[in-house]
Amino acid sequence: MKRTLILIYVLIACITTKAQPMATPTLTDEIRAVWLTTIGGIDWPRTYATSPATIEQQKRELTQMLDRLKRIRINTVLLQTRIRGTVIYPSSLEPWDGCLTGKPGRSPGYDPLRFAIDECHKRGMELHAWVVTLPLGKWNGAGCRNMASKYPKLVRKIGQDGFMNPEQPQTGDVIAGVCEEIVRKYDVDGIHLDYIRYPDGWRITVSRSTGREHITSIVRKINSAIKSIRKDIKLSCSPIGKYEDLSRYSSRGWNAYVGVCQDAQGWLRSGLMDQLYPMMYFKGNQFFPFAINWSENRYKGDVAAGLGIYFLDPHEGNWKIDEVKRQLAICRQYGLGQCFFRAKFLLDNIQGLYDYLLIWNNQDLLPESLGGLPPLPVAPTSSNPSVSRKQFTPIANLPFLQNDGRFVTLPPKGKTLDADVIIVKSLTGVDVATLPYRGTQASISHIPCGTYEIRSLNRKGITHRLGYMEVKRK
Repeated sequence: MKRTLILIYVLIACITTKAQPMATPTLTDEIRAVWLTTIGGIDWPRTYATSPATIEQQKRELTQMLDRLKRIRINTVLLQTRIRGTVIYPSSLEPWDGCLTGKPGRSPGYDPLRFAIDECHKRGMELHAWVVTLPLGKWNGAGCRNMASKYPKLVRKIGQDGFMNPEQPQTGDVIAGVCEEIVRKYDVDGIHLDYIRYPDGWRITVSRSTGREHITSIVRKINSAIKSIRKDIKLSCSPIGKYEDLSRYSSRGWNAYVGVCQDAQGWLRSGLMDQLYPMMYFKGNQFFPFAINWSENRYKGDVAAGLGIYFLDPHEGNWKIDEVKRQLAICRQYGLGQCFFRAKFLLDNIQGLYDYLLIWNNQDLLPESLGGLPPLPVAPTSSNPSVSRKQFTPIANLPFLQNDGRFVTLPPKGKTLDADVIIVKSLTGVDVATLPYRGTQASISHIPCGTYEIRSLNRKGITHRLGYMEVKRK
């Protein structure tokens, strides 16, 4: 009976493995990004720069964040640079934002954008200047007042806020000018456009095809302005997370192409965009099929799925971390990068997400190093007897099981663990092998070198994670 069950489990594992997509970009190529928000200092800065001491504190806050992001191998920082018609660098076009000093229009006494670029580049990270395009903030705010005084015909009030009019041709010229100023003055790796669409609450009276052309015209002007300065600069945007309705899944009326006239996939196809970061803040069938759609329509560009990790915070939503883990697995299987909204929720380690990413984004390095940072602890093995179990500290509380390349030592089943089978899974979630769970050892001589998750599986299909295993052979 047990042999029959094992054969069934093996057959299921093989079918599951064969169904997986082809190999995807390596960890070296994969976009692993984070939106670092400056509006109101909700990610950074937390300290106002009003004196030499507070300037240094503001800088330290950023470098400490970057150090921690580096540790989980984030390679792209989308830094909010233009906020609401206000900026975080000395501009000849727009006023300082108040997030830096507490007072709009006041200089912090240093150049935060240049400092952030230098610090990112020291750590091997790209910095993309995140430019909020059409929103101008409160009607009486510094950014809206500045824009209205210069270009009164370009500003429209919706509720209590001001927005640039996407149907006015000069709007594209003004935003392109801001992007051009950034690229001329700074060694940024990219310009990242946010809210490049019709504003919420805007009554669209033109046809949707005309509306898409209005928005595309703005993108075209920005592309031309920055590429004329540096052809290697990357242009990206964060479109609505669902491009359009799919044949089997509805976007429920909220999509980029029809809903807000945002032809993001068309921009990628035509070369107007180099990258997309769709805001996929959904779960279940509102995420997975739409993620695959983005993957299938990458053309020659890159797509990194924006993950709504803020929903892990109980004050924001009711997501569990397993939802984000599944999304990460699908992204990697289908060649999509990952982009987290936003930095604070990632660095606060809500539901252990930061700890999980220590393994997830370092799987090709574990356990020997973390990209030049101090080595992670190594589990005791027969080839490394000098490391005692007392000295071994599990990585992020996830233990590595002992193995000598031929056999892995398993925890005893005891009387409560009803499991006959061990599943060996890659860290992308693909089943690699199915082993019988007999005693405290299992043969792994046929498993390639690498790092794996080890799970038990019982007759009811219930699994438990037993730990991780790194297979090494000379």
